Amino acid sequence: MALETLFAAIVADLTLVRDAYEAAGLLRDSGHGSAAWTLFGGADGAERFRRDTLLADALVRNRVARLVFRRQGPSNIVVFGGNNVGKSTVVNVLAAATVAGTSPEGGHTRHAHAFTADPGALFAWNPYAFNRFRQVPSSQLAQSGFDGFAVSTITSDTLPPDITLWDSPDCDSVGSGRYLAAVVETATAADLIVYVTSVEKYAVNDLVEWLFDLTEAGIPILGCLNKTPRKDRALVMRRHEEDILPAVSRRLNRPAPSIRMVALRTMTEGEEADLWGADHPEAAELRDAAVAGAAPQDDAVAGRAALQAASERIDRVLEPARAELAVRAAWTETVGGAVAAFVATYESEYLTGDSVIDPFTKLNVQLLDLLNPEIPGLSEVMRGLRKIRRLPADLLKAGWRFISERTETVREADLAPELRAYAHAHRALLRAIHDRIDAERGAPRHHPFWDRLAVVWQQRAADLAEDFRRATERHMEQTDAEIRSAARDILKALEQRPGVLRLLRTVRLSTEMGGLLVGFAIPGHGHIGHDLLDRVVIAPLMMSATGAAADFAVEGYVAQRRSQIVEKLRAEARTIATGLYAAPLHAIGEEVFTAIGTLGLPQALLDRLPANLDRLRHAADRLA
Repeated sequence: MALETLFAAIVADLTLVRDAYEAAGLLRDSGHGSAAWTLFGGADGAERFRRDTLLADALVRNRVARLVFRRQGPSNIVVFGGNNVGKSTVVNVLAAATVAGTSPEGGHTRHAHAFTADPGALFAWNPYAFNRFRQVPSSQLAQSGFDGFAVSTITSDTLPPDITLWDSPDCDSVGSGRYLAAVVETATAADLIVYVTSVEKYAVNDLVEWLFDLTEAGIPILGCLNKTPRKDRALVMRRHEEDILPAVSRRLNRPAPSIRMVALRTMTEGEEADLWGADHPEAAELRDAAVAGAAPQDDAVAGRAALQAASERIDRVLEPARAELAVRAAWTETVGGAVAAFVATYESEYLTGDSVIDPFTKLNVQLLDLLNPEIPGLSEVMRGLRKIRRLPADLLKAGWRFISERTETVREADLAPELRAYAHAHRALLRAIHDRIDAERGAPRHHPFWDRLAVVWQQRAADLAEDFRRATERHMEQTDAEIRSAARDILKALEQRPGVLRLLRTVRLSTEMGGLLVGFAIPGHGHIGHDLLDRVVIAPLMMSATGAAADFAVEGYVAQRRSQIVEKLRAEARTIATGLYAAPLHAIGEEVFTAIGTLGLPQALLDRLPANLDRLRHAADRLA
């Protein structure tokens, strides 16, 4: 891939990432409770993420571009610093003229403003510089949005014509996050940054961190101490070099930059013009140092340094996008695990557990009803079973109260066996989801998806409960229909053995547990349980010496038909769980992502962007 093509692909991917983040508010708001705050565990992490994202994007477009395009045009001196340190005044000192508007109030400058002898040559060499900003007339700058910047033509008797001065907004006042992108864009276009500080600002950690970021990106820095009485200047500069920079270096575990400092004379209001007069040699010292520092650099060296700085930040820049994909995968896993827990609980408690009696009790009763409707007690049992079938809604409502409220007025023993199994299955699903949400939200850094999901989950619980009730009612009716069908099939098979049929017609029913059938009494066999048909009666009778082949065929058919019941009920439970829970839960997940702002960045981009940065770095090293 050609160098320019590779560079264009990197810029395009960074644009997609930044656009997605801006649309989701990650680069606008880092206050308490915001998405960035939650993702990065507080204001410090959120601010570092925002700075890294803006820096990586701007460094690539404004400085890594030097590896790709032949650089022409003026050199840029950018005046940079915190709120109310006198940046605009320093611009005027460097120009030796009043070109930038000043104000005693902080936050006066909120847009980037260039002062140059040749506006047309400013970024003619680089089509990507300031491509996220609009150039507006300087007279309209204050009324433009924060994506506006101005270029004014000046003629200076003290500056070379190939020098452009930039007045940049502050980077630390209240509300400066709105124009932080302009700060970063201007700083990364610099050939030299004049870092303006004061006796009040020189020890501010956030401001000092900028010096580390910009130096590591290969941008030369010249310090300017402003608004500081003469008696304090030497102390402030010494402390800045010997105490402040080393302390921040230790905290960040990054090498401290070496920065030359020039102090300006302190003026009272009305004397600003004297700052660049003949009696102020500090102004000339600052200007000469700035012009020398902005001399043409080795573009390959500058570009590789910026590329290294951007590459070191890319993992943090992509962290929200990767977190979103991880959360999507985690929610899919959670839903799948919860549905599996539902099915497993239903199977173990109603279909395959040691205490399972209900499906086969119903099967026996249905078969006996077909064999001999006159069996004593059978009609009462059948009425009981039909009553359960007729009133599933009431039982399900009671079951839901037991599941959701665990009230003492509804006991598990009062629930029909299948409903009780469903109740436990439903509770297993809820527990799986609740446990995952609570675990994720308990982490100091977590995706805001989980916070929003907790709210939506509470709002939707009642709807899911009603869907659960209706689906369970339908499935209980389907269960009975399947058992009746199986009983008819088994009767056809048993008709091959008249002796078995005669024996079955002699049974006496044993009803316990509030009238529900739990067993049969057969002469010579005593009181038996739900395995009557295949294990206790059919198998012994059909193990006789005569007719063994036919008997085994019937016995095997009965066992097979019972297995089919279990498998069909298991499959239906899975279908219900998938339709009742999986689809709605996935829909809730998408609703939550929409509410919090979906980034929608694909895994392919997240893999491609770091890889392309590596490719560009290797290509630049080969060309060095």
